[in-house]
Amino acid sequence: MTTEALVHFAVRGALWTLLAAAWAAACLWVERDAHEIFGRSRFWKGIVTLCGVVFFVATCLGGFGWLPELLPLVPLAVVSYLLAREAHAAPEDLLARRAARGLGIEAHVERFLPPIGGRPAVAKAAVQIVLLKKNGQPYDGRDEGDLDRETSTAIRSVQGILLTALQMRATDIHMEPKAGDEMQIRYRIDGIMQTISTLNGAMGRAVVSATKVLGDMDIAERRLPQDGTFAALFEGRKYDIRAASGPTSFGEKMSLRLLDSDGGIVKAGLDGIGMRESMLKTLRAIINQPDGMLIVCGPTGSGKTTTLYSAISEIDVLSRNILTIEDPIEYRLENISQTAVNTAAGLTFAKILRSVLRQDPDVILVGEIRDKETAEIAMEAAVTGHFVFSTLHSNDTATTVTRLLDMGIEATRIQAAVTAVLGQRLLRVLCPKCKQAYKPAPEDLRRYGIPADRATVFYRENDKGCPECNGTGFRGRTGIYELMVFDKGVRDLLIGRPSIEDLRAAARRAGMRTLRESALMKVVEGVTSLSECARVAK
Repeated sequence: MTTEALVHFAVRGALWTLLAAAWAAACLWVERDAHEIFGRSRFWKGIVTLCGVVFFVATCLGGFGWLPELLPLVPLAVVSYLLAREAHAAPEDLLARRAARGLGIEAHVERFLPPIGGRPAVAKAAVQIVLLKKNGQPYDGRDEGDLDRETSTAIRSVQGILLTALQMRATDIHMEPKAGDEMQIRYRIDGIMQTISTLNGAMGRAVVSATKVLGDMDIAERRLPQDGTFAALFEGRKYDIRAASGPTSFGEKMSLRLLDSDGGIVKAGLDGIGMRESMLKTLRAIINQPDGMLIVCGPTGSGKTTTLYSAISEIDVLSRNILTIEDPIEYRLENISQTAVNTAAGLTFAKILRSVLRQDPDVILVGEIRDKETAEIAMEAAVTGHFVFSTLHSNDTATTVTRLLDMGIEATRIQAAVTAVLGQRLLRVLCPKCKQAYKPAPEDLRRYGIPADRATVFYRENDKGCPECNGTGFRGRTGIYELMVFDKGVRDLLIGRPSIEDLRAAARRAGMRTLRESALMKVVEGVTSLSECARVAK
């Protein structure tokens, strides 16, 4: 073989080896990326493999003379895959965003990229979040020897989802499987559900499984509801996370409740919950009585437990013995004995309450009155030298009384035990950066009964919002309240079977302002809008 032939053979061999190596690398990347984006990799891996086989056969039979005709197929295949990938990928998985994140220039190119869930993307590498299992052990999914790469990726996805939720002030996260093999991620922010992003089915199922690992739940059980708990450390604060899974028609759903276990708002006491000064004075006088009962009422998610904790935080815990019975414990308070209900072990509200009464308490918090037995024991405690706090699911203060009567509680027992009932709701607060001032129409003032001299300027939400409020026009929430004090007029009504209107009228004569009136005061003060008032206080 001549020298020229050897050189020609070497060049052809090097070129073939280079192209084969590029093809192999492309196969590996497509397999990994397609599995992450589409939840499967067989189809696209087959396409790339077929291209390699065609190239190999063509070069073996016809030499590299086929190369000019085969090369145009390469960009065609690449562009086809990238178009399909980018169309299916979640905004946070776009190649441009990943490349910018890897180069550390995400902040410079973010404005040119589609937002995540309609909002600016969160730079995941900028802030660290640490996940803690139920036993308090840190868990990040990267250094666990028993985890495969897919589970480790899912754990990091859970970190990203929680990080974004905490930065956006979400209280709940919902991972919901949908038709088309997708998993929808929604956050509850300021009481309103907002869709943030969508995962492909395989990644969504992996994220649910990773969350179950964190919550010490059974990964293999997908037919029955399960509950679990874990925690997260973020910006020096610890957040307790309650996880609840359950089956749906499209697969397993996961819901997470985020609780600030450090009790940030609770530490401010009653001053931090948005109550007007005159009501604060009355309420403080009530909670410092040696005996009696305060019931806080409202629907789920209206802040009842936060109000009770705020009230308890104003009581001198060093001079009084305070015990709580909760399901579950939401805030950890110092120098207070807290007990969690455990129905599986037979620890119900009523059973724990009987035990607590033998522990020389001064103040007792019963997380919720759910049945007649618990109500009767709590009221017995209230008339025997203890002050009792509790909650009840009802629409307002008047319906709380009729609800107790419907439970079978004797009217004389209610008369003797209950000191006051506090009804509440949560209103969204207008974003201070983008709220818009306007002059209210006279017909609006008449409809809501607002004096014209009290309403020269109102404020409403900006439809487009701003980055500060994530485009919603609202940022944060405040409470509206009505306080029914059980004076002689209200107690006298309980002798018969009073109607809700009779109870409400008696409380109004004693000076109670309704939830609607409390909401309208927030509108006049520029805290919220008329539309939000109409939504919450109907």
